[in-house]
Amino acid sequence: MRLATYYTPTHEQMCRRYVLSRAWGFSSVHATKCQQVCPSGAFKSDGWNACMLDKLQCLMRLPVDGEPTLYVDSDVILQPGLAEWCESRIRSMDFDEIAYSDDVVQWCAGVMLFRSTARTQAWWRLIADLSPIWAVPDQDVIHALRMQAKHHNGVLPVPMSVLPSERVSNWATIGNRSVWSGEAFDVPEHCVAWHANWTIGVAAKEEMLRRVAQAETSSGAPLAA
Repeated sequence: MRLATYYTPTHEQMCRRYVLSRAWGFSSVHATKCQQVCPSGAFKSDGWNACMLDKLQCLMRLPVDGEPTLYVDSDVILQPGLAEWCESRIRSMDFDEIAYSDDVVQWCAGVMLFRSTARTQAWWRLIADLSPIWAVPDQDVIHALRMQAKHHNGVLPVPMSVLPSERVSNWATIGNRSVWSGEAFDVPEHCVAWHANWTIGVAAKEEMLRRVAQAETSSGAPLAA
């Protein structure tokens, strides 16, 4: 099982602390540092779309070898047992299938499980081509294509699915629909990866991930400061 991620200078410390230092059980790690084309590093701020194109380029540079791969954004904390769970999960997936995490309002490209094949590589290329044409980031392109196929009985180029939210979790999957503002929260007992989305700013993301890292997630206790 390969782990892939990328980061910019604003997110480097977070990525090293919560992704790269916790990549237990992965046979290889592909981590790419990109230039800071999005000055703030904040979701959908100036330069965000270009930043997501850099992410897609990182995916397209993976070997086309069919190896099971987990991609995570730099604001994800990896939990013990993640690699083993991914290995089990991908055995039930179609060979060219891509499974996304759940952002509730749409599927999230911040955590994706797939094999690096010619078809998945062609999908990344399609998203990268459409993003500047539509002037939206990767995740919005994916959502638009899914909805187009759904409403018109179309067929997407690769099979796609969503990962279970009790395993790959975030602020929204535990029942929230507004940006996290420092509230206490519970992490699902069997969570193997927590994504600090629905959270604005590097400092807030760092604080959310710090709470997850310091908590005994099986205890069910709220994660307070």
